[in-house]
Amino acid sequence: MKIIFAILLIICGATIFTFDSLELTLLESGFSWTMSKMLPYLILGFGGILLAYSFAKGFKLKPKVVKIIITILLFALPFAIGFKLHPIYQGDFSSEGTEVSGSKVSVDPKYDLVIVTIPGCPFCLESISRLKLIKKYHPKVKMLFMVCSSDKNDLKLYRTIIAGDFDIALAKDLEAAVTLAESHFPTFVHVKNGVPVYKWSNDQFGAGAIDSFTGDLK
Repeated sequence: MKIIFAILLIICGATIFTFDSLELTLLESGFSWTMSKMLPYLILGFGGILLAYSFAKGFKLKPKVVKIIITILLFALPFAIGFKLHPIYQGDFSSEGTEVSGSKVSVDPKYDLVIVTIPGCPFCLESISRLKLIKKYHPKVKMLFMVCSSDKNDLKLYRTIIAGDFDIALAKDLEAAVTLAESHFPTFVHVKNGVPVYKWSNDQFGAGAIDSFTGDLK
């Protein structure tokens, strides 16, 4: 039982310190976005339960209260440390968005996802890394990073960071684009035949939304 305890301790420690890379490895292995994000937490949760059990069965400590305290700590610590270092934010697993109808926004029919943004938006900048991952693991997805501006200079920073991984352009109809986003930037819009059909705000476009969107394209 002591050997099992040591193995479990190593597994939990490795999961904590390779949390982000483990998530990417799972994506590369074909797991869904939801499962890839959830599995490290599940490993730590079940790991804590098994650690506590193997410690309780394999080690003898006196007084008994000390053993009970350590067992409880072992039960909770793996997940607690993992959550502290890698907190779950609102929307991380979200999938619920809003159906779109009657939008005046129209784009080239080749696009599947349009990201409605504005110049100098920090959340829009942060979204680029997520979009690059979507493009990496779903290369057939055609994306357009649409910037609500009439000044081409507002594309420079975004274009540099995107580095050609997907398309970027100014919004052709500023008023229609801002209305579609309801002034929430970025807004992620699923389009079919050039017409918006569904949208997610930044805090809705989580792992579940990505699974739903990419699954709809298969």
